[in-house]
Parts: sequence; structure tokens; C-alpha cells
Amino acid sequence: MPLWNNAPKSHRYLLLASTGCLALSIMTLGVRGGQLSAAKAANDEDFIRFVEVSAEVYNDIRSKYVDEVEGREVLEAALQGMFTRLDEHSQYMDPRTLDSLNKDTGGEFSGIGIHIVMRQGLITVVAPIPGSPSARAGLQPWDRIVEIEGKTSEGLTLQDAVEKLTGPSGTQVKIKVFREGAPETLPFTITRASIKINSVHSKMLENGIGYLRIARFSDRVGADMRRDLQNLKSQGMKALILDLRFNTGGLLREAIQVSDLFVPKGKVVVSTKGRLASQNAEYKSDNDPFINIPTFVLVNEGSASASEIVAGALQDHKLAVLLGPAGKNTFGKGSVQTIEPLRHSMYDDENGNPKESALRLTTARYYTPSGRSIHHVGIKPDIGIPIPPNHDADLLRHGLYGDTIIPMTAEEVKAKEEFERRRKEGTLHVDDTTTQGIELNDPNAPIAADPKKKDDGTPFYAAAKKPEFVKDDFKDIILEEATKQLKIFMILNETRQANTTVASSKQDDSKTVTK
Repeated sequence: MPLWNNAPKSHRYLLLASTGCLALSIMTLGVRGGQLSAAKAANDEDFIRFVEVSAEVYNDIRSKYVDEVEGREVLEAALQGMFTRLDEHSQYMDPRTLDSLNKDTGGEFSGIGIHIVMRQGLITVVAPIPGSPSARAGLQPWDRIVEIEGKTSEGLTLQDAVEKLTGPSGTQVKIKVFREGAPETLPFTITRASIKINSVHSKMLENGIGYLRIARFSDRVGADMRRDLQNLKSQGMKALILDLRFNTGGLLREAIQVSDLFVPKGKVVVSTKGRLASQNAEYKSDNDPFINIPTFVLVNEGSASASEIVAGALQDHKLAVLLGPAGKNTFGKGSVQTIEPLRHSMYDDENGNPKESALRLTTARYYTPSGRSIHHVGIKPDIGIPIPPNHDADLLRHGLYGDTIIPMTAEEVKAKEEFERRRKEGTLHVDDTTTQGIELNDPNAPIAADPKKKDDGTPFYAAAKKPEFVKDDFKDIILEEATKQLKIFMILNETRQANTTVASSKQDDSKTVTK
């Protein structure tokens, strides 16, 4: 391999240490006289040509590109490029990215409070965390982030985007998003804050209806949910509302443990299928149901991954009724990723030891008990509830039960006070064609210019164009509908049971008389 041998020694090290599969394969291509062991699974001739071309391209970039570039950055970009031919969830994970993943289920960080994925090459919002700065600013599921701090997001990896969006509490980040149906990209300036996610929240509603929300499938969710269900039982719970809205997923094992609380012993919760036999598995409930009462599950476009496993299992086994916005399915994240540690690393710690890196590789897709794949399709609710435009955005700003609402900034407080003053004076103008009072907190609402002008002649509303708050009288329409329908269901169920008891009693009396 003359092209490789001509490379400077330091560059040889970088290429050798770039990744597990590349480094091992290049070493066995004659650099150390070994065999093509790592390439046997692929076409050997194609792999040899790839190594030769890669070495030539790398040398030319290092020696001829107009600006001097760091060799490791070029090699890491090449590694990431491999995954553009795969799917949005597979990636090379350097030590920094791997460490971020390990902390992901910890539930506390400083940022804007948003879950994102790479979908069709674009940074896509799965869901803002309810009550977080991004939710209060008006970001919504399926928004595509096209610009961060004035620079296009094209070409950014998911980790790059995460690093640009997170930061110290109190700092700001400016982004632009593409939203389907909007005439142009929407600008947002969001103030970062310290955000803590507690995973399980519960309370008793009226008429013996228990409410339990899972915000994230982090560690110990199954055990925490069992504890809260036991507490609701002790308070006389007769029916349950399980809220999975804006829950973007988490740990597979926790989704299985949550499903295990409902699904009868021995029944399938979820199955996975992949190319390797080791990826083909059925996960079944290990225990008798912990709960067996009328249950409604709330979902929306922000319900993804582990949320969809639970929702799909309960729907297929007819253990719950799924409610969600009319015409909207869940997010549709139906693939399984395996973290494959790499034996080689491009980074060393302070003692000269290699830092751990890994591949995050999609190795299977998961299927609901009936065999449905929800990948890029999602789950359709059993009952679709019509909701007004931007209702979900208002719900995100308001925050669901249990969320820690981030305190408003001074600018937001001022905007809210101005809004309330104008509403009381009757000088607030909102387009009457909207289905309900969509106030200035909606970035898409067509707002009429106020006839009053400021001293500089600009419309009066310009200073408070998009205050980030919600009305105090906001109502969660889907939760209210679920509560109403459960009340009706319980009344009908009690009536049916009473009639059955009366009929059984009459039958017993008839048998006695006959004897």
C-alpha cells in the first residue's frame, strides 16, 4: 500500500486508531502483515479499494487544503459519513458523546428542555419537555431546527446540535425552525435554564379516577410506578388515566416493566426482529397483572419509543383505550439501538489510556404483540379528540402535572403584565377567524395591528409580539375528555354489574322454587 506508506508516521497513527473496524482492518491489510479478518464479512476487494482511496484523500486534505485542519477531525467526519447511508439513530460515539448518552437518563441538565432526533437528515423535535423554556417559547413536536445562532444546521450531527443548544442557565440561544404549514421559518430566542425531570407523577382525580404520568422511561420507573399505583389503590382508585404525552422514551427494560403491571403473565409485551439471531426476541410479562381496572392511555405526536411499546401492548391486548388528538399518531420510533463498545479509540485520558468510544447501531425493529411495526408510522389512538389549533403548544407551555415550571424571565413577566393590562382595557386585537382566543403567545396567530401607536410609530403590539406564557384558565382538553368518558364508563359498568347480580339472584330463586 504505497499511499499509506507515504503518509507521515503521526498520520498513520491517527488512521490506525480511528475506529474499531477501520483500525483493525487497516492493520491487517499488510501494515502488520495480518489477514483480512475484519473485512471477510464484506467484499474484500471493495474494502481494500476503500482503504487506498481513504488514505489518498486524507493525505491530500492534510497537505493541500486551503486551511490547515486537524487530522482527527477529518477522520471523525469520515466515520460519521458512514452513517449517512444508514438511519437517523445510528452513529459513531466518541468518548464525549458516549458520556452524554450515559448521563441521558439521569434527568437533570442545563439547557432549553427539548428532545431531538435526526429525521431525514434534519434535526427534528420529538417533544419539548412540558413547562421548559423551549415549551414556553412555543416549540412543538415535528418542528425542524434549520438554524442555530445564525448558522445552518445542515451537516451537523445530533451531538453537535445538542452541544449548541445546551449551556449555562441564564444564557440564550437563537434558533429558526421549519414548521409544516407555516409560510416561513419561525425565529425563537430561548433562555436556557436548569431542568430536572422527575419521571413518575400521580394524583387522585374525582370519582375514584387515578392519574399517573410518566415523563421519561428512566431508571427505576417500573418500581416507582408500582409504588404510586399502590398508593392510588389505597385511596380507592376505581379507574386509571396513564399519561404518556410528550414522553420521548428511554430504557426498553423499564417499558417492559411498566407493561408488566398490566399485561397477563406469559403474554407478549413486545418483540424485536433483526438480521442476527440474537436480535430476535419476545419479551413477555413475568407476573400476574398488578392492576386490572378501566384504563385510558393519553398519547400524542410527542409519545415515542418506550411510550409506544407500552401503548401498543395495552392496545393490542385490549387492556386500555388510547386517547389522543384527532388525526395524529404517535411519533413512530420503532427501532432498537445496540451500543457496541469499540476496542480502539482516538482519545486518551490524562494517564495515556484510551477513552472508551462506541457505535450506536440500529440492530432490530420492535413489534407490538399483534405483530405491528410502528417504525415511521406510529400508533393510532382508539379515540381521536378534536383539539383547537395550537392546543398542544399551550399545553407544553403550561406544563403537565408534576413538571417543574421554569420561572419566567424578567422580559416574559413584563410581556405578561402588558398582555393582561391590554386584555382588561379591551385593546387586545386577535383575528376572530381563529376557533378560540389564541392570544399573542402563539407565534403563528394572525394578530391584527393595534390602532394605537408607540412614540416611534410602530404598532403597539411589537414590543410584546410573542410573550412566552399561557392563560390562567387553560384547560387540558384531552385529559378532561378522558375523565368524562371514564366517568360514563364506570356508571355503565356499575349498572351492568348490578343488573347481572339481580339476574343471577332471580335465577337462584327460580331454581329454589323448582326444587
